[in-house]
Amino acid sequence: MIMWKPPYKLLCLPKGLSIATMPTARNSTLSVLSRIRLVLLLFLIFSLNLMAQNETAVSLKSVLNNLEKQFSIRFSFDPNALKGINLNSIPQTNDLDLALQAALSNTALEFQKIDDQYYVIKKAASKFLTIEVLDAETDLALPFATIKQNASNLGLITDEFGLARLVIPSHKGVVLEVFYLGFQSFSIHVDSLNSYQVHQVRLLPEPLDLNDYELKEYLNAGIASDPKANSFRILPQEMEILPGLAERDVLLSAQIISGVNSNDESASGINVRGSSRDNTLLYWNNVPIYHSAHYFGNISSFIPSSIGTLDIYKNYVPVKYGGASAGLISLASRNEIDQTLNAELSLNMTHGDAFIKTPFLGKKGSVMFAARRSYNDAIPTWTYNAYGEKLFGREIRDPQGIVYESEYSNDLNFSDLNFHWNYEPTDKTSIKLGYIRNRSQFNHRENDLRERQNIVQSHQIKSSGADISWIQRLTDKQSLSVSAAYSDYGMEYDYTNLRNPTIDSDDDKQERSNDIENLELRLSHTSIYKELHKLTIGYQFNEFKIKNLINTENFFEQDQAEQINSEGNIHAVFSDLNLKLSAPLELVLSGRLTAIESINRSVFSPQIKLNYNLNEQLLFKTTYGIYHQYLSTIKESQFTISNAIEQHWLLADDDELVPMLINKQMSLGFIRNTKSWLIDFDIYQKNVDGLLARNLGFGFTREAGFNQGTERIVGADLTLRKRWKYIKTWFSYNFQDSEVSFSELFPTTFASNLNIRHQFSFSSTLSRGNWEFSLGYTFKTGAPYTGINNVRLNRKNNSPNPPGPGVNEKYELRFSKPNSLRVANYHRFDASVWHRFKGKTWRGEVGFSLMNIFNRRNVYNIGYLIDLNQNNEVVIAQRTKFFLEFTPNLSVRFSF
Repeated sequence: MIMWKPPYKLLCLPKGLSIATMPTARNSTLSVLSRIRLVLLLFLIFSLNLMAQNETAVSLKSVLNNLEKQFSIRFSFDPNALKGINLNSIPQTNDLDLALQAALSNTALEFQKIDDQYYVIKKAASKFLTIEVLDAETDLALPFATIKQNASNLGLITDEFGLARLVIPSHKGVVLEVFYLGFQSFSIHVDSLNSYQVHQVRLLPEPLDLNDYELKEYLNAGIASDPKANSFRILPQEMEILPGLAERDVLLSAQIISGVNSNDESASGINVRGSSRDNTLLYWNNVPIYHSAHYFGNISSFIPSSIGTLDIYKNYVPVKYGGASAGLISLASRNEIDQTLNAELSLNMTHGDAFIKTPFLGKKGSVMFAARRSYNDAIPTWTYNAYGEKLFGREIRDPQGIVYESEYSNDLNFSDLNFHWNYEPTDKTSIKLGYIRNRSQFNHRENDLRERQNIVQSHQIKSSGADISWIQRLTDKQSLSVSAAYSDYGMEYDYTNLRNPTIDSDDDKQERSNDIENLELRLSHTSIYKELHKLTIGYQFNEFKIKNLINTENFFEQDQAEQINSEGNIHAVFSDLNLKLSAPLELVLSGRLTAIESINRSVFSPQIKLNYNLNEQLLFKTTYGIYHQYLSTIKESQFTISNAIEQHWLLADDDELVPMLINKQMSLGFIRNTKSWLIDFDIYQKNVDGLLARNLGFGFTREAGFNQGTERIVGADLTLRKRWKYIKTWFSYNFQDSEVSFSELFPTTFASNLNIRHQFSFSSTLSRGNWEFSLGYTFKTGAPYTGINNVRLNRKNNSPNPPGPGVNEKYELRFSKPNSLRVANYHRFDASVWHRFKGKTWRGEVGFSLMNIFNRRNVYNIGYLIDLNQNNEVVIAQRTKFFLEFTPNLSVRFSF
């Protein structure tokens, strides 16, 4: 039966239960069994809401169900019209018309025969409609399109043939809206339609900017791709539910794409096909971003309500962007021009935010402003504590197997501001101005009296940027784009381990700072020839000023002090030629010539892409490119007490202290997209040159740490998606094998730190009415790590004194074969529930998520350190870091 979906009641917490009464994550007494029961209960409630009807044996609905089976027909009706109607007897006859007359004789309903298979049960004033949704250009059916009734919560989804049959109880003045991703919406006035014919609705594609691309639904309505699945677009405001997310976090949503993963389970630590996070560029509008998440990468610094789109490139990097060797993530503000005032308020378990968009300069402009502030410095929550345990919780064992734990306290506050002005004086001119600011202040204290440790850590980040752009549509086939952007990033970090409160000679101290200024200008011109071919040419300029300070004072190991400053200008010209050689064959030739002043070198980066449509459902694709990255990072994980990796941005220099990364990459694959199935498969290979040895995390000296190495990555990405009317299910699998070589330091190749051989995930979502449910599972093979052989004391002058300041004797760890060991495999189950509700002038949404439902203790990394035990003896301690434990989150959003 196909019918309008009734609204469902909002599930409320029992009286007296509040978030403030929840126990902390670290001391949680909630058992795994309780969590299982909680998830099953939530799904059970939802299932009952979907299926519960009047269970009386002679309800009218039961009678109609039996008649459907008896006569092999289908009924359509408004469930509210049948509600509460029971029959004293069940009609017993082999004549369908007589049975219906008997069943409806004492009701205000009537039946209408549409054809031999379909019947409508309706009130006298109701109207039955059959709607078929088609592509206006190809006349092909658009499966699973959305049809909604204006000013109500009613709606349904067309079937795989683009058909929908529905009953409108009171049709006077009713307007239906038809939606499909990548197409313009269409309005239907029900009063003008006839019940005795199929009404075809032909949707037109969305008009495209000359530099935009066509969108196709990929995983759900909020995750789309270009037809070749070479690039992907996240649409936060259209986003459907994803496992483990209570709200539309853009960076976490991006990681649902196969091959776009986070090996450290964070929002910002995105690794595209086995590459390091700094190999992927990140832009907000035209502003380069160097700080994309707070709390050591775990909480995205982008306000969800302020983001309109997020584009992801993994098969190639668009030629107009330079400096990335693996991928690109580009975010654009939500600031479309319309004549309505929009406002939103949102609150979750770590922060609250506000969004407002208002018309400006009549019908030609709009202004958007969004702000966010954390509140966990005043009110700790379960979610905040779970992040703290992931970052600072660890297990330290000495050679006797004794486990040492410390008590710690955290103080975190962060804030974000977004501003965007959009002005279109004519239909061919667009002027945009944007500003983004992020602030994060973190303080940490840890005490362990048995280990004589009193650790103090502070971490501060300030990031801001602004941009202005002008786009002019010169003709119907030509456009000009000019943009200027400025980005300013500053990070300061201090760490002190006070072993003795009375003296400081045996203290460990760390000091880090990193400052970046980047001025970026870009000019491009796009032309379309013969309605088939497109040519883009352009110029990009960057001016970098970068400062780095790295100071280390260690009681057991050699002190180090480094100050690495670099600056320089980058000039680049680029071209992108898209050739439609025939109806099924497309060839794209791209090139970028870059002059890098800091290394006195010019490099050419060619790209080629070839796509062939075997038929309307099957496309073969291949890409090849050489990418040069002149801005990269030093990564440090051992000096900080947190479990996160700290990054220091550096510009390639002329004395080759910091090399330029070069990636030669190719991929080959196909995509098959039918009405309900999607199969996307790619194999790829990368050959990378210019790796730094110190990023391996072995505590190299300054000289050895800047040794250069190479990396070879081979892998495969597979995505399978199946959708039904209300259910979407997808499965993704990644194979990735990466090996690195440092011939001057190690005789053989070995696995890279990011070598996660196998990873697969399964997700399923169910959407009915105002409810959405999702459940997901992720598996990863364990990450590699390096064991140790022993600890060595480097003595000079045969001094008998113990090591310490002023003595030329230090301890150092002697590592075994690099990355020859692996931590245990990773398993995680997540679930989410979203519910929408509304008032007369506002709409609301509540989201509840559970991450790591079964509270599995997944190991992130194993490392080693030198310390003194309780007997004042030098020992090697093993430090084990863990991923997120059981983590709930709750989000509430109101729109006005």
